[in-house]
Amino acid sequence: MKRRLKIYLQLYDGVWSVPLAFLGFWFLGIMLSLMGTATGVYDISFIQPLLLAAAIVIGAANIALGGLYFTFRGFYRFLYGQVKPDTGEFLNFSKINWKKLLPWQQFAISLSVFFFFFWAVIIVYLKLV
Repeated sequence: MKRRLKIYLQLYDGVWSVPLAFLGFWFLGIMLSLMGTATGVYDISFIQPLLLAAAIVIGAANIALGGLYFTFRGFYRFLYGQVKPDTGEFLNFSKINWKKLLPWQQFAISLSVFFFFFWAVIIVYLKLV
């Protein structure tokens, strides 16, 4: 049971990451109000919208994955894998194809995905501030 829960939480990280981000947003707001919203001349309350921006981007990514699952189920299974019904073996075709890429291609793809999410957080953060 523990292993199945661990695998479920790893595959569907929106189950724990979005509530955790909103909990951090809420808790940081309480802590900042107890300390006062400004410390000296530097206002530290800018951190709270950053956590909210992270929660919004993570939530939007999970909503997009849900839409991908219901609309393009074959592509979703390619990305996240599927269980073969006859053997019960879990196959992830995108991971198999990922290992076929050259290291510089893996680096370029990883860097572009990182910067996409980085700029998504920055844009949402600037809209909140």
